[in-house]
Amino acid sequence: MIGAGPAGLGVAAELGRRGVEALVLERGEAIGTSWRSRYRDLRLNTDRRASGLPGARVPRGAGRWPALGDYVAFLDAYAARNALAIRLGAEIDRLDPDRGGWRLRSPQGALSARFVVVCTGHDRNPRLPPWPGAEGFAGELLHAAEFQDAAAFAGRDVLVVGLGTSGTEIAARLPAQARRVRLAFRSSPNLMPANFLGVPITTWAQLFESAPKRLTDRLGRIVSRLKIGDLSGHGLPPAPYGLATELKVKRMGPVVDRGFTAALKAGQIELVGAVEGFDAGDVLLADGTRLRPDVVIAATGYTPGLEPLVGHLGVLSPSGQPTVLDRTGAAAPGLFFNGYWLPLAGELPAMRRTSRRIARAIARAAPGSR
Repeated sequence: MIGAGPAGLGVAAELGRRGVEALVLERGEAIGTSWRSRYRDLRLNTDRRASGLPGARVPRGAGRWPALGDYVAFLDAYAARNALAIRLGAEIDRLDPDRGGWRLRSPQGALSARFVVVCTGHDRNPRLPPWPGAEGFAGELLHAAEFQDAAAFAGRDVLVVGLGTSGTEIAARLPAQARRVRLAFRSSPNLMPANFLGVPITTWAQLFESAPKRLTDRLGRIVSRLKIGDLSGHGLPPAPYGLATELKVKRMGPVVDRGFTAALKAGQIELVGAVEGFDAGDVLLADGTRLRPDVVIAATGYTPGLEPLVGHLGVLSPSGQPTVLDRTGAAAPGLFFNGYWLPLAGELPAMRRTSRRIARAIARAAPGSR
């Protein structure tokens, strides 16, 4: 396994139950490196029951929506309970076919394995759009990955760029500290409540993952209208696509509302048009407006960053996503990917399912497994 996040730990634990030895290689100095770097008061957008790993649930004490610290503690406990073999500080640079298996190149030396599961994460590398003039911006420009808490922006004029999960959550936290908060966006998302009729929205999403897209789209709009309301008067028109259609067309899941709409309705967040570029201390918007914020936080997403590792193997799509051959996550003989797909119910439930499928496939092919 390359990566000691939930995707890699889940596969390793499932292989262990099947009598297959597995080594997890992690570039960082701790399990779940990417999770540990997120902002401090983050809460999962998948509920506790949907966020577990194979054979283990997140403890009840974490609440319905686990906090970041509780989830990291769960990952640590999971690795210890399953006695997983994990090598920290192991950065893998490149994979190559090697006599019926794979050769893994790293600064510490090469390794060989018959099977490799890549689990480095869908959100590995922060992505900044190639905005003209960004390098000369007189204010502060940072990616949402660098955001830790709102206190760092006390008394400042902040522009958040991006109306996805990170953008809305960061924008909702800023009014308590920032002097002014604006949010630039290009297209409206599907905003959904965290709960509906007392049931986590992720549970509803799991129920409708296999439903016809038109039905899911329609039900999603009904739930959003009932719980979120019409935000057109606040500058946010309805989403151009329904839930299921947006996931297919734009590879974007719904945005779970965690205080954003309340702050928007209270006038604490101002919506503005899309960012087109920078000019010294000004931010240029698509409608010709110029803004002069102190700080721009780009909540503009991430890329898997798989090209150096496997880009030469012909297993990536033009967008950089793995092109797998079947439901086990196999992209080539002995090469699997886990954690790179976003179903309606979220990544964590999908990782748990795929972890079991990958482990079964490897165990069937591995001699001496049970």
